[in-house]
Amino acid sequence: MRALFLTGVMSVLAAGCSLTTAAGLDECETSADCQSDQVCTQRVCLPLPAGCRAEPYGSTDADAVRMGGLFPLHTSPEAGASEDESDVQGFNAALLALEEVNQRTLGGRKIALYFCDTGSSRDVAKKQAQWLVNDKKVAAVLTAGSSQTLGVADVTIPAGVLTMSYSASSTELTVKEDTNGGPVGLLWRTSPSDAIQGSVIAHLLRTRSDLFGGTTPSKVGILYVEDPYGQGLSNIISEQLSTGSARIPNRTFLYQRGSDVKPVLDSLDMTYGPTVTVLIGFADDATAILREASTRTNLKRESGHHWFFSDSVKDAAVLADTLAASQARGFYGTAPAQGTGQAFSTFSARFNDKYKKDPAAYAYTSNAYDAMYLLALGASYSLSTSNAVTGAKMAEALTRVSSGTSSTSTQLTNSNFTYLAAELAAGRGVNIEGASGPLNFDANGEARAPVELWQVGDSGFVTISSNLEPPP
Repeated sequence: MRALFLTGVMSVLAAGCSLTTAAGLDECETSADCQSDQVCTQRVCLPLPAGCRAEPYGSTDADAVRMGGLFPLHTSPEAGASEDESDVQGFNAALLALEEVNQRTLGGRKIALYFCDTGSSRDVAKKQAQWLVNDKKVAAVLTAGSSQTLGVADVTIPAGVLTMSYSASSTELTVKEDTNGGPVGLLWRTSPSDAIQGSVIAHLLRTRSDLFGGTTPSKVGILYVEDPYGQGLSNIISEQLSTGSARIPNRTFLYQRGSDVKPVLDSLDMTYGPTVTVLIGFADDATAILREASTRTNLKRESGHHWFFSDSVKDAAVLADTLAASQARGFYGTAPAQGTGQAFSTFSARFNDKYKKDPAAYAYTSNAYDAMYLLALGASYSLSTSNAVTGAKMAEALTRVSSGTSSTSTQLTNSNFTYLAAELAAGRGVNIEGASGPLNFDANGEARAPVELWQVGDSGFVTISSNLEPPP
């Protein structure tokens, strides 16, 4: 019915007729002529997609380069849902990069970032992506999370829109067809594949008894969220623990995000009783799991049970809950490592100055910052080579940020952006090290990166090592 209704509206406009107020529609020139919850679409004020904002962040210039941002700032699209603090800070990191880029411009133009809060819903994110692609005509979309990125890519890739994720880690992105008939893929990410993190976690379980009270785990439970991220990472860990000479008995347990965790913890506790449980889930669920586990005989720390956490648990929101924090304290986890060069130092200092928070307290903040900068470099290259911004040209630029002839890398800082843009415009490849580390993209649009080992401290997360690699 909606499609028929819109077809009728467009037919009236094409015929040059004015719409009457009885139809409940107002004509407009721009979204400023509409109400705050509406957007001007084909000269008609129509409702905004749920979670989306009418006015962009960054530039409001008529010739601004249009990009989209789909961020899961809340744990659900339902009213009253709690904030996802980790992705809130990822969004802040992207906004910081956007602000810095727009201080320099892309050949006289700036970037407008049209924003939607996905509420952590794949279905909502796909609908919002359709609005960004069809109505706002964006050249690129910045996304978060594996499930949402895979869903959004089904919309963006056929439209020739570049998709960049800062936190999607599922191995499914590696094999997804994304060229849309062209020579270069349109799906990229600054977050490393879970093939790396999963291998590191399995290796630590096998070889680092010091992380587990001096004893190699005799039985490992893998508790994971039921989505492509949780499925992929749990499969990798379980497979690697079950092969080779140093096998460790293990069993996987799934839960639905935002669901009652009592049944799955009943099963984990009473039917399996692991000595170590790997928790693959997001901060809100991790908090609920740790609280409930404190009441279970075999899962509370007082019984000698150990937790090991994946990247998405590295979120200050977990530590804000006193009981959850007490159950997590002293245990370890992994995440993509932060950079170690000037790019990370500059980003960290500016992020702290602007938001009064340590970006290293959250996973993927530096990845979000780098992702926004890479999209800006892609847009600059596209403008310089074709006088337009297209997803295909932006992707072509990204193939050139790991092809410099120099053995040294250029730090992706605000002060180096103009130089890097000029090098790309001149047809010269560059090697870039971002705030998240070296951005050495391969043919699949992925940048391999080391993994950090972190520990839950008394008041935050402490980095133990930042250069872990999968075993050869």
